[in-house]
Amino acid sequence: MSYNPGEYWAERGKEYKKNFKYSDKFELQEQMLIEYLKKYSFSSILEVGCGFGRITKLLLSNFPEITDYYAFDLSPHQIENAKINIAGLPKSESVQFAVSDIQSFQSTKRYDLVIASEVLLHILPSEIEQIIGKLVSLSNKYMCNIDWYEEKTPRNAAPHNFIHQYEKIYKSLPSLKSVHQIPIVKKKGFFSKIDTKQSIFFSILRV
Repeated sequence: MSYNPGEYWAERGKEYKKNFKYSDKFELQEQMLIEYLKKYSFSSILEVGCGFGRITKLLLSNFPEITDYYAFDLSPHQIENAKINIAGLPKSESVQFAVSDIQSFQSTKRYDLVIASEVLLHILPSEIEQIIGKLVSLSNKYMCNIDWYEEKTPRNAAPHNFIHQYEKIYKSLPSLKSVHQIPIVKKKGFFSKIDTKQSIFFSILRV
């Protein structure tokens, strides 16, 4: 069966939260993301593919300066879970949620930070350049994505997962000043490490 992103994630979104298992890899991902983002200043966020609100909650809990937060996901079930996940947080009232895919999303507003966590790896290769260009156009300061990244795609890669050349795509956009890749890896003693096979890609727009 061919991979249709909309159909696949609308269906998987029904059970995603229930089947999600937090691990040391997610913990490291979150730690490194927060550590890196604290180098910059932003008060408005657009979160793309927010899922059940894991990153939404993380950002709201660590950046009290946030005053405007818009998050969307193509799964209505994920959106409802996200609302539950952030309920009671001091900044939860600043979050607007919507059901939408990236292609259909429209906004005349620009956000300080546009962020997509484990979303772009599911975009079809034929669409990734257009999608990244669109997301960058919705930002007025920073664009950040966290995604699977290896030098070569393994033979056993799932049909809904793709390795894209993010850095190359970002560098082709004239609106961007710089792009940084931060591998999400941590040493554990002399002979072991946590390697998430992911990187944070952080781009700064020209002012």
